[in-house]
Amino acid sequence: MKKNYLSIFALITSPLLYSQVGINTANPKTTLDITAKSATGTSSSAEGILIPRVDRERAQSMTNIETSTLIYVNSIATGTQTGLTVNVDDVGYYYYNGTNWAKLNPSTATVPDNNIYNSDGTLTTNRIVTQGAHTLAFTGTAVNAFSVDGNTFSVSAADDKVGIGTASPSNKLHVVASTASAGKFNLFDAPEGTLDNVITGFRNTSSLATGNRSLIGFANNGPTAGGANWGIGSIRSGATLTNGNEEDFFVGNSTGGNYVERIRIKPDGSVGIGTSTPTNKLHITGTNPVRMEGITMGNSATDDIMVLDNTGIIKKIGSLGSLSIPTPTIFRLETLQTNFLSSAGAGVSQTIPMTLIKNAIPGLSYNQATSTITFPAGTYQITFVYEATHDAANCNISSYFIDFPLNSTSTRIHNTASHAIGGSSNHGGTITYATTIPANKTWQIYLGRGQSGNCSGPGMELRNLSTQLLIFRLGN
Repeated sequence: MKKNYLSIFALITSPLLYSQVGINTANPKTTLDITAKSATGTSSSAEGILIPRVDRERAQSMTNIETSTLIYVNSIATGTQTGLTVNVDDVGYYYYNGTNWAKLNPSTATVPDNNIYNSDGTLTTNRIVTQGAHTLAFTGTAVNAFSVDGNTFSVSAADDKVGIGTASPSNKLHVVASTASAGKFNLFDAPEGTLDNVITGFRNTSSLATGNRSLIGFANNGPTAGGANWGIGSIRSGATLTNGNEEDFFVGNSTGGNYVERIRIKPDGSVGIGTSTPTNKLHITGTNPVRMEGITMGNSATDDIMVLDNTGIIKKIGSLGSLSIPTPTIFRLETLQTNFLSSAGAGVSQTIPMTLIKNAIPGLSYNQATSTITFPAGTYQITFVYEATHDAANCNISSYFIDFPLNSTSTRIHNTASHAIGGSSNHGGTITYATTIPANKTWQIYLGRGQSGNCSGPGMELRNLSTQLLIFRLGN
């Protein structure tokens, strides 16, 4: 009995001496320090702290409970889940939080207080969740079941929709931009790599059927619009092939009903306007289908003016030879030439300083400094018209020649003009020639004294305005 009294005395006086209580230790390090009797080895004696065990009814009926009191509820057969035991729904450890018994380390869906499941909180520093091979899933039924910063990112579990920039998405993916950056509201960047194609794909996964479409829609009348007013994308032209040969490009618009097709591009590059089955590179159908305004002449060196032949085929003006449509170029003598061919004998010629008035022949050019014409290849009719006066006292016939392109002195075109003997007299004529000229052939405009005629003395006056040169291109 003496030993027991000493133990009781030591237990009572120990707090007074050290303000700490030690069980199985003479040096307690905390207010209560319990050391296992056998910390190692294979001893079969039980170690630990045995928390008071009560049923739910006992926990419900307690009064004057200190906060942080710990109990173990070993039965919920008695008592109800209300009041102090509102959280007591299963056997386990509970602590008093000042209001009711809260579950400690719950193993069921009912959760304790002061955590993200039943109260808001503030993240005080960065956190990283390492999932490894484990998944992290959220389930819910609310419209805005999961969100980041309000409407920055929102997931609607009620109807399986995702919103970016909106907390109430109206489609599977609904993006709303508030401000533009560098003129763009949305931007898709492809990763750096070796490919030079950046593709955003849209695919219709329905069963293959002619007329199936996969379109991008555009509308300007706000988010309450019933649908896109314009749609562009792919349309099926058949229901068998999957290699792209039955995929046409489609452009259509709607004013309240189904899309009306406007443009169709076939896999071979044929474009149809007003037809879904173009048979040419550009196939336009409809009433009064084409109108062109403001067309200019363009670069005659490249023959880029377009015309229609008599079968409705568009051709370059350079191929008009097959149409036999004459195109003219007109030259005119602007300044009176005095003493022209003065004292010139037979076979002598003189350059005529013509001015280019109109040139409708693509590829024809004129050097006015030398009065030289350069021709593109083709068939031409050349007509020279002149008017002159003569003062020779002994002259009743004047003979003139022109060496047209491709002709030499042995094949001259002559003209003979008669006028009164003595005194002033007017005379003139027309010299015409037709020939085929190769490309880049040059020809100088001149008039020469012919083999016949008896004029002598001073030359004639070659009249301005009345002297002209007309060149017609008749075709190839």
